[in-house]
Amino acid sequence: MSYVDDMRRELELLVKHHRDVPLPPEEVPDFRTFQCADPAKEMIAVDGSYSFLLNLSSWWLALISVGLLRYAFDGHAFRRKDWRLVQRMVGVSTFEEFVATQDELHRSLFEFTKERREEQPRDMVNEYRRLIEGQTAINFADDLENCIVAVDGTLSEFPKQFSVMERLLQVCEKRGHLLVGISKDSQLHAFGHALTDEELMARCQDRLPHDALAYARAPKAAEALKEGLLYGDIYYARLHPRARKWFRVDLGTFRDRPDEAFGQLAAYGKSLVSVGYPWPLIEAHRMAVTVRQLKPVYQESVLKMALRMGLDVRTILDGLTQVEGRKRSAFHEYLDKVARDLR
Repeated sequence: MSYVDDMRRELELLVKHHRDVPLPPEEVPDFRTFQCADPAKEMIAVDGSYSFLLNLSSWWLALISVGLLRYAFDGHAFRRKDWRLVQRMVGVSTFEEFVATQDELHRSLFEFTKERREEQPRDMVNEYRRLIEGQTAINFADDLENCIVAVDGTLSEFPKQFSVMERLLQVCEKRGHLLVGISKDSQLHAFGHALTDEELMARCQDRLPHDALAYARAPKAAEALKEGLLYGDIYYARLHPRARKWFRVDLGTFRDRPDEAFGQLAAYGKSLVSVGYPWPLIEAHRMAVTVRQLKPVYQESVLKMALRMGLDVRTILDGLTQVEGRKRSAFHEYLDKVARDLR
C-alpha cells in the first residue's frame, strides 16, 4: 500500500465527516437579525503582537508591541482621531529557581503557563501581551465616554490576581462604553457539533435572508466552563451581508441590548479590505505587527548592546531566535538547511 492509498482512505473519511454531518434543527443556532447603527459611536480598537529576539539557555528576550486607535465613522468614511503605540522589552525564564527571584508578575506568569512546558516561553510572553493590551485600553478608555471599546480576542481574564479584564469592564460600565472582544479565529465547539461554531454558522446561514446582518448566542454551558474567568456573553456575528466568516464576539457591556451592540459594530465592518471585520481593529493589528516586520532592526540593537556588555559574538548569534522563539542555531534548523541544500 502506497502513501497515495493512505491519502485516499484518510481523505474519504475526512470529507465524509465534514460534508455529510447532519445539521441541527431550524431553531439551532437561534439566529437574530439586526440593523446597522446610524450614527455610530466612536471606536477604540486595541491589538498587540510580539517578537522573540534572543534565547540564552532558559531565558528569552522578547519585544511586545500594542497598538490602540480611536476612530469615528460618519456613514461615509472612517476618520482616525487618536492613537497610541506601547512597546515593552520583556525577559522571561522557564527555570523555576531563577523565576523565584523575580517579581510577582513573572512568578504568576510562570505558574499560569507551566502546564505546557514546550510552549511556555510563548505562553508567558503572550499573556504579558494581553496584560499590556488591557492596561492600555483601561488608561485610554477612562478618559472618554460612550465609545465602543474593541479588544482583540476573548474577554477572558489574565492571571486572576491582576484582574485586568475585570477592571476594564468596570471602566467601560462607568464610562458608558460598549465593550467587546472579537476573536480573529475560534475553534470552539460550544454547540456540541462536529463542526466548529464558526463552520456551523457558515453552514446554516442559508436559513437567513441573503442581505441580513445576524448574530447567534452560544449555549450558556460554554460560558459556564469559563465562570470566573470570562467577562462577557459569547456570540457569533455576521457584521456584513457579504462577510467571509462569522466572528466570535464576547459582549462585556450592553449584555441586555445585543441588537444595539451589534448594530454599532456593524457600522465599522464595511471596509472592503476585510468585509465584516471592524476596520479600526485591522489598523490596530497593522500597527502592532511592525514588531515582527522590523525584527532585524531590533535584533541589531540587541547585538550591539550585548557586545558592549561583554557577551561574545558567537553566543549572541547562536541565541538569535525566530519570531516565535525557536533558536536559529537549533540543530533542527541546521538539519532543515542541509536537507534543502542536498541535491
